[in-house]
Amino acid sequence: MCGIFGYIGPDNSAAICLEGLKKLEYRGYDSAGLVGISDGQLHYWKEIGKVRALEQAWLAKPAQLSLAIAHTRWATHGKPSRENAHPHFDQHLRVAVVHNGIIENHRPLREMLKSYGIQFSSDTDTEVIAQLIAHFYQGDIVSATQQALSLMQGFWGIAVIHKDHPDKIIAVSRENPLAVAFKPSSGEAFLSSDPNAFHSSDLDVFFLRNDELAVIQADKVEVFDPSCVQITKTSEKLGLENYVRSKGDFEHFMLKEIFEQPQTLEQALHNRFIEDLGTVEFENFNLTPQDLQAVRRILILGCGTSWHAGCIGSFLFEEKARIPAQAEIASEFRYKNPLVSENTLVIAISQSGETLDTIAAIREVKQKGSKVLAICNVRNSTLVREADATVFLRAGPEISVCSTKAFTSQLTILSLLALLMGRQRHLTKEEGQSFLAELHQLPILVEQVLSLHPKIAEIAQRYSHYNHFFFLGRHCMYPASLEAALKLKEISYLNATGCAAGEMKHGPIALIDSEFPVIGLCGNHRTLDKMISNLTEVKSRGAPVLAFAFENTPDIETVADDVIYLPSCSDELAPIPFSVATQLFAYYIALCRGKEIDHPRNLAKSVTVE
Repeated sequence: MCGIFGYIGPDNSAAICLEGLKKLEYRGYDSAGLVGISDGQLHYWKEIGKVRALEQAWLAKPAQLSLAIAHTRWATHGKPSRENAHPHFDQHLRVAVVHNGIIENHRPLREMLKSYGIQFSSDTDTEVIAQLIAHFYQGDIVSATQQALSLMQGFWGIAVIHKDHPDKIIAVSRENPLAVAFKPSSGEAFLSSDPNAFHSSDLDVFFLRNDELAVIQADKVEVFDPSCVQITKTSEKLGLENYVRSKGDFEHFMLKEIFEQPQTLEQALHNRFIEDLGTVEFENFNLTPQDLQAVRRILILGCGTSWHAGCIGSFLFEEKARIPAQAEIASEFRYKNPLVSENTLVIAISQSGETLDTIAAIREVKQKGSKVLAICNVRNSTLVREADATVFLRAGPEISVCSTKAFTSQLTILSLLALLMGRQRHLTKEEGQSFLAELHQLPILVEQVLSLHPKIAEIAQRYSHYNHFFFLGRHCMYPASLEAALKLKEISYLNATGCAAGEMKHGPIALIDSEFPVIGLCGNHRTLDKMISNLTEVKSRGAPVLAFAFENTPDIETVADDVIYLPSCSDELAPIPFSVATQLFAYYIALCRGKEIDHPRNLAKSVTVE
């Protein structure tokens, strides 16, 4: 989940790497570090916390570097500390390494190196890499790196420099993305774990495949396969977009992104309707009508928020397209022996396109013959490159770790896909046109929900002193309740649990008392009577009850202590406005409790480790 950036060329290496790290900080902000070579020595800076702390440390004691590599960390081995921050070194400060991933056999390697008298200074698995390379080094940094790699188990993206080679950065990847960019006209080269961190759109870019090793120099880049044979890589121009990252008039990126949702939903829908036929189309869509008509089962893979979107999507596909559909947690699915075939369409959902568990899962199903459709927000990501087809969210960069606008855009894309596949089957043109009309109203519905923010803030303050919450829902509102609970957990650090309302009486209701409020998501007309009965059951046991409900919901005020009324819409689309409302509820509780909202503890935006 960490971020790597490197530069070699005529410009200020340290400054360029720091700017690259700022674009990678979504990958981790426990600590950050920078190292380069000057006058035959390694010079480095490491700080706990965010990149701005590292930048201040470098500005206080700058040095002219011939090259630099840098890292922003999400801790896996070793607690967040200056000692455990990357880069890591051998004991004689000759080799420096930054690393994303996990070395699974680092303990026996550490013991082996200690038996040779090598002394360690940190608790991390990464230091083992530096010590191994130094142990094998006899003047050839490439050979030493390859010998070290031959002993390592796990997955990684690694950048290596040696003080005796001030003109080379060594990079190697296994199951972790690394992109190399170069510009021959200016004699400079870049390395990044996310190509969107590169500063220019006119760079030649290629991606390292598993166990390929790159020797990066200012005037050339050489790549070797696992057998040490030099290979030719095909580069491409990525057409990168530069976004200005600003909170504007908002206190936090999360709040800004919540309020952007009318626009991001409009972007997700834009130019994708075929009104006359009551269906949709996607730009540059690589699945043919015949591919979609051959689908007999849909499998949706995702993690966290993306899995919640997939759960709602499974309802949509069964309701609109009448295709059996299920959502699986990618981290669990990848260790099953899945029953998939060429008639199974796998839909992989990831905001970043770099979620390791999701990427590993799609590689598994592709080997079994299934086609993979990606729903993603980031162009040039690993998921996009490996999927058979992609539908982009068009949500723009989501800076806050807590996903908001990406989630509702995912639901919108899933709705469009369900309509497309439904129209290829039993859904009539008139039914398709009716659903398009409902989709067209989504941005307006969300605007109406956002206008309720003063009311939601007031009620959130009233509930902010509680430490435990249940979120209840039925049908599509059940996964919506999981997502609502996740938002509150992520940024308030409170114990919040989403639960299928009918399951409360099968155990969870034992927890209910006057200090355990229940939040009811009453956004499903089909099950509304049952939902009110479930809220009555917890109310009778002393729980404070807050209901999010459609306007004019009968009997809701007789059971709920507080009600937030939301504009009415169809059951299939209700998770979108209801999720916007619960995002605001979570935000204002976190604000009342004084929490770090955009960068909550222990979390990173892109999860690239198991």
